[in-house]
Formats: sequence, structure tokens, C-alpha cells
Amino acid sequence: MSDMAAKEETRSIPTIGYVVLSRLAQSDHTGYDLALFMGPPRNFIWEANHSQIYPLLALLTELDYVRFTEVTQSGRPNKKVYSITDAGRVALKDWVRDAPTPMTRRLEFNAKVNALWLLPKEEAIDVLQRQIAMTEAEIEMIESHMSDAEMRAGLSFPPPPATKFSGLYANIKYAIESRRFMIDWYKWILADFEAAPPERKRPKS
Repeated sequence: MSDMAAKEETRSIPTIGYVVLSRLAQSDHTGYDLALFMGPPRNFIWEANHSQIYPLLALLTELDYVRFTEVTQSGRPNKKVYSITDAGRVALKDWVRDAPTPMTRRLEFNAKVNALWLLPKEEAIDVLQRQIAMTEAEIEMIESHMSDAEMRAGLSFPPPPATKFSGLYANIKYAIESRRFMIDWYKWILADFEAAPPERKRPKS
């Protein structure tokens, strides 16, 4: 099917559908693999669970954006290996072209920062220290994932520019560097609370 013909048949799917298509554009996967890759810490773009993946694959198959091959396994249930179709590639490319895309406006911890002043100094410091520790642990998990991704891709990162794994590397780099920036930001706020007097004026109830 030509790009033009496939484009005419393109139907709207949820964003998570395009995330799955982008993964299948890199390589074929089973539903189990996709659910594994799209859970933490392997996915820092758009997380999903098993209950979302399989109905989505059924929809993408119905739309002819993906197809599957059933693989026979000895002593185990057969498995379906999914691959992207020409129509799926067209839909994916059309979605990528639809820019610009705004950053998310739902940042829970940022909202908590607005109310940190309500806590006693020691509690506010504890909240920030736990946030820093959690973010440092996330960085370690992502770095471990990068090693796993290099092994699966059969190359050392950074990959060649503008190739199918360059976007994966870019997102891993973003996930790490953005968290390092957030740690610096948390520490800046932490220093502000640490410099505050022991007894601060409490808000009126």
C-alpha cells in the first residue's frame, strides 16, 4: 500500500497506540515484551500495564496497523509476535509530523513544593531528602536499562545519528539529564529550608 493510500485510511488512535507503533517500528515484539518494555524502569516516555497493552494490540490489528505471527512453543502456549504494517508506519509518521507538542502540565511534586512552607522545617527537609534519594535511584535504574538496551540493539550508545535507535538513546539521555537537573533543583530548595530559622511563623489555621 502506498503512503498516500494508507494516509487516506489513517484512523485516530490514543497516544499510547503510537508509542507501541514506535516500539514495533524498531523491532517485532510479543505483547508480553511490549508490556515489559512499557513498564518502569524501562519506559520513561509513556508507561502502560498488561491490561492496556493487549486490548490496544487488538485495536491496532483491527485497523491493520500491526499484524502478528503465531509462534508454536513446545510445552507452552503459542505466542503472537507483532510487527508494524505499512499502514501503521504511515499513521506513525503522520503522528510524528503533528508538532509542536506541549510539555505535560501535571507535575505533582512541583505542586507539593508550593505547599512545603506549611510543614515544620525538619519535615520539609525530610520530604526533599527522600525525593532526592528516589530520583537518584531512578537514575541508577535508567543507566542499567541503557546497558540492557545496548545489548538488545547489539551496539554501543550513542548509536549512529538519525537511525532507529537514536531516538531511544535520546530519550534515555533526557530521562537521566532531566532527573539530574531536578536533583539540583531539589537541593536548591533544600538549602533554602536548611537556612531557615528553627522556629518559623506558623500559618493561622
